[in-house]
Amino acid sequence: MSTKKFPFDFMKRNYLLANKNNFDGFKSGNWDAFPDGYESLIDKEQIWPRMLRNALSLGFNDNLLSLSNKRFKEGKEGLWKEMKEGDFPDLLDDSKLPLGASEQAKRQVVSLIRATEKSYVLDNSLGKTGSPQVINLKISDSGKNREFRFNNHDADDIYHSWFILNQLRNIESPQPLICEIGGGYGGVATKIKKNIPNSKIIIFDLPEVNVAQSYYLSQEFKGKIFLGYSDFLERKNGILKEEFDFLILPGWTISELLGDNSVDTFINIRSMMEMNLETIEFYFKNIQRALKVNGIFTCINRYLKPVGTEENYVLNYFKNYPFDKNWSSLYSFPSEVQPHIHFLIAKREESPPTFPFAEILKTIRPNPYFSSLKG
Repeated sequence: MSTKKFPFDFMKRNYLLANKNNFDGFKSGNWDAFPDGYESLIDKEQIWPRMLRNALSLGFNDNLLSLSNKRFKEGKEGLWKEMKEGDFPDLLDDSKLPLGASEQAKRQVVSLIRATEKSYVLDNSLGKTGSPQVINLKISDSGKNREFRFNNHDADDIYHSWFILNQLRNIESPQPLICEIGGGYGGVATKIKKNIPNSKIIIFDLPEVNVAQSYYLSQEFKGKIFLGYSDFLERKNGILKEEFDFLILPGWTISELLGDNSVDTFINIRSMMEMNLETIEFYFKNIQRALKVNGIFTCINRYLKPVGTEENYVLNYFKNYPFDKNWSSLYSFPSEVQPHIHFLIAKREESPPTFPFAEILKTIRPNPYFSSLKG
């Protein structure tokens, strides 16, 4: 019997079960990035409180982007695996912030406020879970200075979640079911849950990333109800009738868990662009089956990206995602914070709208100034 306490018992139990049942081919070459014996990292409880500064979040934490990109720019395929072995030193040092970082952060916050809403930006900066590297700013609001914890990754999460929440205000369900595919460490899910406390949030991801999400969200939402893969194996889709705040699962469960016309919204932010084409097809089949009429799908991904190894890859095009005819566009534009990323929020229609959605997809072309495959 495990002597570990929550969340570590939850993290390990669910990871071991998911790893045992792992579906072949579900993980693309881009995500063959975790060392063997990953479960041993869960036992190192002392490294998790600093997960946003060390290699635990490498690959899904933009504040580590300069380090994680070395894997691709320098052709070091095994870099992420190597950095997730042995000791876990901090990879970010506050004393080594570049000259002018605070002024640059202020400019980014001003741009973020212009693109969204000042009160939302100031009310939704990240907390201290994971010891993120932040730049502490004072932002004037109604004649008073407010403290703001700026973090590059979190700025993107604020931007994305603001648009999503604007659409979720139109949902009539008293307890909306919100599904995120590929949720990173849980930043966007955190903002949605804090703004819609009665929502039930399901995250589908790789088993290793599920571990990180379980830790982060459990620290942000102490006392809330968390369910995982072991609960799913016991109760299958009957689990949806239970009360929970977060249900954290490996992605392959989506087809068995979700009933037709049962989900209020799906979210995918910058992970379909890293999937193989078969996995994208799998997810779209289930999104288009499970999303309610008038439900929304937020899809924020690169215009194109090579997926796989350098010797064996395919080009993953946003415009070729397998949307069927029953969609209309609510938003479709280049991201204001990452112009190589396209921002699409689509609504599920009962029947094909007058203006074919295929014509919307044809307009999803990268800005020529940001069309490089690198970076």
